[in-house]
Amino acid sequence: MLKPPHRPRRWRRAICRALLVGALLAAGTPASAAPQPLYDAAEGSLPQAQGWAYFAIGGAPAQGLEPGAAVLDSTGAIAIKAGYLASHAGFLGSSAPVPVLDHTAGVTITFALRLDDEDHSGSANRAGLSVIAICDNLRGIELGFWKNRVWAQEGGQQRLFTQAEGVAFDTGAALVRYSLVLRDGGYRLAANGAPILSGALRDYTAFGGQPDPYETPNFLFLGDNTTRAASRFHLASVAADAEARPGPAPGPRLFVPLARA
Repeated sequence: MLKPPHRPRRWRRAICRALLVGALLAAGTPASAAPQPLYDAAEGSLPQAQGWAYFAIGGAPAQGLEPGAAVLDSTGAIAIKAGYLASHAGFLGSSAPVPVLDHTAGVTITFALRLDDEDHSGSANRAGLSVIAICDNLRGIELGFWKNRVWAQEGGQQRLFTQAEGVAFDTGAALVRYSLVLRDGGYRLAANGAPILSGALRDYTAFGGQPDPYETPNFLFLGDNTTRAASRFHLASVAADAEARPGPAPGPRLFVPLARA
């Protein structure tokens, strides 16, 4: 009868250690997460055709599609407000698959846009293009985009919706891919991979208007949300990349007995 080939004891122990380590790692490995597309102009449709709620107040903004981007133009009258919004729970009937914007685990919102024109002559504390992200705990950030600057809106009560930290940046020279990371009470904004701005998440719940996006968890907005500024911008894409949540707690340890020679 053929005997199994002889294997040194050291070799067998190495196999057992590998099996043990693999079993323990599998028990606590975080679940993988892939970016969730929320809007893609390459599909040949406007955001509202891909689940975003669209609103226009105070006039009729120009809206259309150009190769690779949706275009929204509220510069016809500074009193116009218009934009795209969505939430995990379906704010104003939206159905874009916005994930939970977990303020602890973290989330990255990516959006590709170009600001063609912007007028904030009505107020130095307003922007014709704003991007809003509100986390699951109602803390978030509203960023204002001017042609030569990106800045954060202040929260709280005394200085609500006044300019906070900002950075000089050319928002209109080309389509820019922005990455907005929300995590552990703060945000970081990068443009084409380069960090440009960071700060604390804000509490905007002192806002008293209706509907109230600032008291809507897991909420996103892109557009012109003020009657004191206007803009024309190209929007190519929006996506959300939620950080992987930890997997289940490790179960009973798996021990593989070592065979002795």
